[in-house]
Amino acid sequence: MMNNTSLKRGFTWRVLSGLILVALLFMPINIYLNLMTGSFIPVATIYLVIILISELARYSGNPLSKHEIFVLYSTMGTVAMALPPYYYLIYRSFFVNTPVTYAFKIDGIPIPYLVEDWLCPPPGSLAHAYRTLLQFEWLKPIIVSTVFSLLAFMADIGLSILFSHLTVRVLNLRFPFATIDWSLIETIAEHESERLKMFMTGFYPGLIYGMLVYGSSLAGIPLVPLPWADFTWLTEKYLPGALIGISTEPLPFILGLILPMSITGNILLGSLIIWVLLNYFFTINPSFFPMWVQEYSRGMTISFLYQRSLQRIWISPQFGLVIGLAVALIFSVRKNILKIFSGIIKLKKVKNEFDEFPYVRVALILFMAGSIGSVLLYAALVPEMPLYIPLLSSLMLSFLIGALAAFSIGEIGTFPTLMWPWQAIVYFSPYKGFSGWVSSPYICLGTPGSVSQIVKLAYLSETKPKDYFKAWTIAFVLNLTFGFVIVDMYWRLAPIPSSVYPGAMIYWPINATNDALYATRQIKLDPMIILISIFVSSFLYFASVFLQRIGLPFLVVPFVMGCYILPMSAIVMFIGSISSHLLSRYFGREKWTVLRGVFSAGLFAGIGVSLGVGISLMLISRASWVWPW
Repeated sequence: MMNNTSLKRGFTWRVLSGLILVALLFMPINIYLNLMTGSFIPVATIYLVIILISELARYSGNPLSKHEIFVLYSTMGTVAMALPPYYYLIYRSFFVNTPVTYAFKIDGIPIPYLVEDWLCPPPGSLAHAYRTLLQFEWLKPIIVSTVFSLLAFMADIGLSILFSHLTVRVLNLRFPFATIDWSLIETIAEHESERLKMFMTGFYPGLIYGMLVYGSSLAGIPLVPLPWADFTWLTEKYLPGALIGISTEPLPFILGLILPMSITGNILLGSLIIWVLLNYFFTINPSFFPMWVQEYSRGMTISFLYQRSLQRIWISPQFGLVIGLAVALIFSVRKNILKIFSGIIKLKKVKNEFDEFPYVRVALILFMAGSIGSVLLYAALVPEMPLYIPLLSSLMLSFLIGALAAFSIGEIGTFPTLMWPWQAIVYFSPYKGFSGWVSSPYICLGTPGSVSQIVKLAYLSETKPKDYFKAWTIAFVLNLTFGFVIVDMYWRLAPIPSSVYPGAMIYWPINATNDALYATRQIKLDPMIILISIFVSSFLYFASVFLQRIGLPFLVVPFVMGCYILPMSAIVMFIGSISSHLLSRYFGREKWTVLRGVFSAGLFAGIGVSLGVGISLMLISRASWVWPW
C-alpha cells in the first residue's frame, strides 16, 4: 500500500475540462438512448472516451498522466451515465396524466389525485401541456428534488469514505475488477509494447462482437438478441417457471475472466437454485405462492418470468437475504469497525491518504448530515409517516447495505442493484397515502461498494484519493446542471412518451403500474419469509467458515450474490472463468495473472468503440424528425 508521500495529484484543470466535455457530448446521448430504448450507455463507452481524450492530449505534446487518467476515468460515469433527478419529474407528469394510473385507488380516490404538488403539478394543470420545467408550478418539485439529491450525495460520500478505508486500508480486500481498470489506465498512460499487444489482442474481438451485438441492434437489424438469448420456449415443457437462457452481454464473460472458478461456481450455484430449481418447484406446487401460479402461463419470456416471480415470490426473500448477510459480515469484522469508532470517540486525528484530516469524523458528519437531513425533509413533506421509520431506515439500513456492497465488491467484484428497500419498508408501515411511496429519505443502494473499488484503484495508480472525491463532487454538480437543461430540451422537442421516444412508451407505463401496485399494496411482502431469509443467510455465512476449514469450497458471499444474478449472466460468468483457466495454461499462470486485466480492458475498449460509432450513426439517421409525433 502506498504512503502519503508517494501519492500524486490527479485533479487538474485538464480533468475538469474533460468532465465538462463529457457532460456536453455524452449526457445528451445517454438520456436520449434511455428515452429511445429504455437502456443506458454501457460502461464500455467510458473506455472509448478515455482513449480519445488521452490520444488528443498525446498528439498535443502534453499527454495525460496516469493520475489524471484515473480521476477522469473514475468520475466520467457520474457525469455521462447517471440520469439527473429532473428526468423523474417528467415521468411524474406522465404518471398523473396516463389513464393507466386512474384504475388504482386508495380509499376510493384515484392515485393521480393523491400526488402532492412537491412531486409535480396536479392533474389538469397547464404546466403539463407547456412541456417545460421552466414554469412556476415546477419550482417546488425542482427544489425538493435538488435538495434530496444533494443530501443523498453527502450521505453517500460519508459512507464511501468510511467503508473504503475499512475495506482497502484495514482489510486490504482484493477488488478483482480493479485490475481491469488499472490495466486500461496503465496501458493508455505508458504505451508499453507487451501490454499494448495484449490490449489490442482483446480490442479486435471486442470491436467485432460489439458491431455484431450493439451495432446491428442500433441499426435496426439485430443479429444477436439483447440482453440474452431466451430458451424458455424450449424448456418450459420440462421446467415450467425456470429462467433458462444465455446472456449476450459481454460484461459477465469479462468479469469471469478475472474471477476464479471457486467464486463464479458459487455464484452459478446460487443463481440456479433460486431462478431455475425453486422457480420450477414453486410453479408446480401452487400451495406455496398461489398468486404466482395464477399469473404464470406457458409462453412467458424470461423478462415476464423474472418480473412476475420477483414480485410474487422473491422480493421478501431477497430483502431478508441481504440484511442477514450484511449483519453477519459486520459481525465478522466487528473488531475493525470498533477500532475505527474508538478513534472517533477518543477524538484522535487520523492522518492518512485523505490529506491528513480526521477523515473518519468528517465521513460520519457527512453521512449523518445527509441522512438525518433527508429524514427531516421527508418528515416535513410526509408527516403521516411515523418519524422513527425513515430515521432508522436511513441510518441503520444504509449502513448495512453500504457494508455489504463494499465487502461484496471487494471480494467478488459485483453487487446487485437493490431497487425496492424503501417500498418494502413502507409496506409494513401504517402509511396509506401515495407520495410517501415514490419519495424516500436517503437509503444507500450500494454506492460505497463501487467507490471502495475506485479508492483501491487510486492506490494502484498512486493517486491521492482526495482528488477523486473532489472530481466526483464536480461531476455530480455537472450532472445536475447539464441534466436539467438537457431533460427540459428533450421535453420541449416532443412529448414524452411519444413515437419520438419509443423506449419511454414501453417502460414508463410499466413503471407507473408498478408504483401503483406498491402503493395499493397489491404486491405482497411476508415478514415471516423475511425473517427466515435473514436467519438463512446469516447461518450460511458462519457455516461457510466451517466448510472451508474442512476443505469444501463453499463461499457464502458469492453464493448469496448469485441469488440476485440471473442464470443467463451466471452461466456466462462461469464460462469466462473456465476460459481464463485454459488461457492461464497457454500463457503461463503468472504471466496470465498480470495480463488478463489488459486483455479484458481491450475487450471493453473494442466494444466501446463499436458502440460509440453505432450511437453516432443512429443519431445522424434520426437527425431529421417528422412532425407531428
